[in-house]
Amino acid sequence: MNEHLSNTAFRLMALAFRVKDLFSRRTDILAEFEMMEGMHVVDYGCGPGSYLRAASRLVGKTGLVTAVDIHPLAIQAVNERAFRLGLTNVMGLLTRGYDTPLDDHSVHIVYAMDMFHMVDDPTAMLTDIRRILVPEGVLFMDSGHQPDETARKKITDSGQFTIQRTTDRYFQCRPEP
Repeated sequence: MNEHLSNTAFRLMALAFRVKDLFSRRTDILAEFEMMEGMHVVDYGCGPGSYLRAASRLVGKTGLVTAVDIHPLAIQAVNERAFRLGLTNVMGLLTRGYDTPLDDHSVHIVYAMDMFHMVDDPTAMLTDIRRILVPEGVLFMDSGHQPDETARKKITDSGQFTIQRTTDRYFQCRPEP
């Protein structure tokens, strides 16, 4: 699947997530992601920002949540949501391809949910994530809408991360030494 959605496709996806969020507690998963007050975390491929409120609460007023996406409507939705909810520690960041405009080794945790199946070049994406993570940082990601084994192979084949733990909902990965 191509990772570049049309505006119409993005709006439909955002609507589907809003409906899904009404009936499920997807954001509860963030409580398992070792986020603490003062951390800088990145919601990589943030889409409309379903996880932002929970992440903002977990990192607290001294932390920062950077919501990264390649789609301008995603960043617009994130910034509007952050303003509406008073999330002063959330920042939307538009990126082009796999060159996130964040400093090397500046992020404690990256989570990438509901998006891995859309990535055209998983090795480039994982290389970019490894670059922005501090050496002891953690990547949490789900398989997206692809088999777990396919996602596991993409992560392993990238040479960027070791899968440290697998649950029924996500992979916990550490940068390769």
